[in-house]
Amino acid sequence: MEAKLEFIPDEIYGERLLISIRADKRELSSNIRAARAILHSFPDVFIIINTHTIELGRKNPEYTINSRLGDRKGIMSEKGITAGFKSAKKQGCKIVVIDLDEHICQVRPFELSRYISRRKTDFTSGMMEACYVVFHGEAVVVNAKEQTRREIESIINELKP
Repeated sequence: MEAKLEFIPDEIYGERLLISIRADKRELSSNIRAARAILHSFPDVFIIINTHTIELGRKNPEYTINSRLGDRKGIMSEKGITAGFKSAKKQGCKIVVIDLDEHICQVRPFELSRYISRRKTDFTSGMMEACYVVFHGEAVVVNAKEQTRREIESIINELKP
């Protein structure tokens, strides 16, 4: 009897994006879209879309990015960054993926950088290691421990079409 495949390689990125056959089907297309944006922008990154598990009152992280847990947050506005970080920390994530494509039509670098830089303690404490921001098939990565608010703003500005 052959062992059933647990993960399938992505049709575009192959082994760089492995998708669990038991991933959350409700969010799968959004998770694949955001993961592909990260892989497009960062050729040295590997992502796994994790198996969906159900635990009472706890949502499991959607991604494993370069061996670290991460979760995609489809925020409604820049104010959603705070809740996204808090939720990701509760899930044990080291990486937050801020997905602007889910609900936001334009990038506002000043506002985004302001809310991300307010999470500096999450980075300096070691609870968070990176924050990817995804918009229109592109991604940037920021870290409030290593970058000022203005540097974060400048990096996010690269996402403007």
